[in-house]
Amino acid sequence: MHPILFFLFIFGFAGIVVSRIGDRARGSKDGILPRIDEEFRALVVNSEITHLRFDGRTAEIVVEHQEHYTDEGTNASTLVRVQRFARNGYGEYFFFISEGNGRPFFKHVSHANARIALGKKYIAPTLSLED
Repeated sequence: MHPILFFLFIFGFAGIVVSRIGDRARGSKDGILPRIDEEFRALVVNSEITHLRFDGRTAEIVVEHQEHYTDEGTNASTLVRVQRFARNGYGEYFFFISEGNGRPFFKHVSHANARIALGKKYIAPTLSLED
């Protein structure tokens, strides 16, 4: 094989590998992030207590933390889990965690706990909780 063709082959292969690693690190279309977003947006809680209602399509994501696994051998990073604190229109906080497998964990969070978990990003409710 001609040396120039050999180097072009090696650089082309390296480019493909780097591109794949970058896609996985960002939670690309092949990753779990689109499934997690879909799970979050599909969450709807129609509570009898108005301020505890939740709709993932309209909720504000206050904080998102993405957990990655990094393969030491290839240094490839893969998204494995997403945690979110979200707020509904009444200022109530909720915690969501998913690995993109269709079984997310979801829970209302008290204001005392939200204040601790969110620190400066915590905003006290401004709407009356009376309904």
